[in-house]
Amino acid sequence: MSNDQLQSEIEILRAQVAELTAARENEKNNTRTKAQSQADEGKSEYSETESEQLSASVIDKTSADVEGDLEHQLHELVDTINTELKDASPVTVLVVFTVGLLVGRFLPR
Repeated sequence: MSNDQLQSEIEILRAQVAELTAARENEKNNTRTKAQSQADEGKSEYSETESEQLSASVIDKTSADVEGDLEHQLHELVDTINTELKDASPVTVLVVFTVGLLVGRFLPR
């Protein structure tokens, strides 16, 4: 693909992402508005589309929880690597770095 084709593909994808983001925000706003109006009216039953929208908002919350868990695990990994590097001798660290450099240099691209 040429550079122009890649640029046009990127622009198309950006437009699609913007459309999806706007649609998601509209759904969230509609869900909040409907839930609030039902609470004001005292209704306890939800229609099928409203329950789907509520489940979508629950999925958004669980994806945020997953992101938080991944971030926590990443911090634990970095802390563990940092501790291991402090405990390892400098010669061992240099040897491992050199081996990684050589392997990366000799691998085909």
